[in-house]
Amino acid sequence: MEEDAASWAGTTAMQPTTGSGGKKNETDRTALVSARLKQIYRKSVYPVEKRHRYDYFYESPYLTDVEFESKPQVMLIGQYSVGKTSFIRYLLGRDFPGQRIGPEPTTDRFTVLINGPEERTIPGNALSVHPDLPFRGLERFGVSFLSRFEGSQLPSSVLRSVTLIDTPGILSGEKQRVSRGYDFTKVVAWFADRADLILLLFDAHKLDISDELKGAIDALKGHEDKIRCILNKADQIDRQQLMRVYGALLWSLGKTMSSPEVTRVYVGSFWQEPLRSMDNAALFEDEERDLMKDLAILPRQSAVRKINELVKRIRKVKALAYIIGYLKIQMPNLMGREKKQQKLINDLPNVFRTIMKKYNLVPGDFPDINEFSAKLKEVKFSEFESLKQSQIEALDHALESDIPKLMEDLPSEKDTPETLRAKMGKAAISNTSNVPLPTRDTKFGKGADDNSANPFGAAPDNEDKYWALQESADRLWDSFEALGPEGGFLPPSVARDVLVKTGLKKEELRQIWNLSDIDCDGYFDHHEYVVAMFLCDAVIQKGRPIPAELPPSVVPPSKRALLAKKNADF
Repeated sequence: MEEDAASWAGTTAMQPTTGSGGKKNETDRTALVSARLKQIYRKSVYPVEKRHRYDYFYESPYLTDVEFESKPQVMLIGQYSVGKTSFIRYLLGRDFPGQRIGPEPTTDRFTVLINGPEERTIPGNALSVHPDLPFRGLERFGVSFLSRFEGSQLPSSVLRSVTLIDTPGILSGEKQRVSRGYDFTKVVAWFADRADLILLLFDAHKLDISDELKGAIDALKGHEDKIRCILNKADQIDRQQLMRVYGALLWSLGKTMSSPEVTRVYVGSFWQEPLRSMDNAALFEDEERDLMKDLAILPRQSAVRKINELVKRIRKVKALAYIIGYLKIQMPNLMGREKKQQKLINDLPNVFRTIMKKYNLVPGDFPDINEFSAKLKEVKFSEFESLKQSQIEALDHALESDIPKLMEDLPSEKDTPETLRAKMGKAAISNTSNVPLPTRDTKFGKGADDNSANPFGAAPDNEDKYWALQESADRLWDSFEALGPEGGFLPPSVARDVLVKTGLKKEELRQIWNLSDIDCDGYFDHHEYVVAMFLCDAVIQKGRPIPAELPPSVVPPSKRALLAKKNADF
């Protein structure tokens, strides 16, 4: 029967489809979004920023074209010896130029890892003026910082899709902060503004949050949605200690981060070496898989992230324009300007409240009152430009019309399978990630002979991993997605219609359903759908009788334990 299963599986009616590939569609869509965002910025946002000195008040330079076109960026932050550089090496699967790993503070500079044809390091001064890289804004931090900033270029399939940013190991105490020669937290804030994902790493043996680390976390304010925490080296402690350490970390983060929501914390050992203790191997494997999924989807989310960042910037620009305009009209024409300016600065909280009520703004769009007050002391209000209503209308039009139209061209949960295909092409039906990420079964105590890394699947003699219908599953993926599964499952009505269209008798379909719906939830996932199609084809094409139970090789490996339990209950 198992030999029949293997042969039937290869005769499924569906044939594999060809396509241009998800990566090209993904790149095209991101490029289209970037081009339209650049138009919106140049036309509606940049004139307001320049008029009201956004670059001065927010210490954020005007955006350049290359910043809209850049790849997703992942920034790693943590105290020294938490494993930031080892984590990057694990992701890349190799060493990289300028790599420094050790128990002492080895990484003494910001390192940007980029894809390129040859291995080399690029000095920070050259990197900051590179026409194709989004780092020109770092010039504002001076030569002292640029001498501690470098690029690491190497050919890498991972770096084709994302840019990685390794940061210096954070120390404790004021002395180390001063000796850096530049404002570390401001540099972190600059990168955080442009990062798509921020990984905050902690060592399971060193949970203390130093003054400088707290300052770096404070600099991430407003980017809480990008932050993921990693509790690294957790394989070096036992299960009971891990529970205590995990709780202590959440408590420390709760006191340090102002967000009411709990930050996602991934627990494990994020480097290539096998786990020292296998007590929590299954947990660490699941945690690493979840983290890798977070990284893998970054390119697909890049377009949405660019839109999100521009919307945040527009809201801040609009609030700044109203503030500057209000302060301008409060100034007397001739006498008493300095006195009036000081009075307005001292009364800044009431000024902010007045502007909020008058223009229906929200507190989150306003700058930090203390930092803004310090900036105001260095300028003359009489030199401010007055509010230009046409520019405010242009900002409103961008928020209310231009950007919503752009969002309509991106995939959403309201899309039908047909419209999703039109927007995303092959990427809409691909279950592969855009970023090739490491898989190390041996790391988690699994045998190296299970064929999990073989792209042609497991051999028939590997009973635990082999699935006779794997090739059919690959061919049937397109047709499954075309049926519009909800959360990965076909509703009973849809699955029923598919079976009815085969023309089989009602009693035959009832038997096929009972065999295919392995978890008995009334829905078909992709694997159950494949089993059902296989049974239908066996009856229609080969005239085989429907078996009383599924042959072991036909049962999807992920459902064998469930089926065994169900049979045992009977």
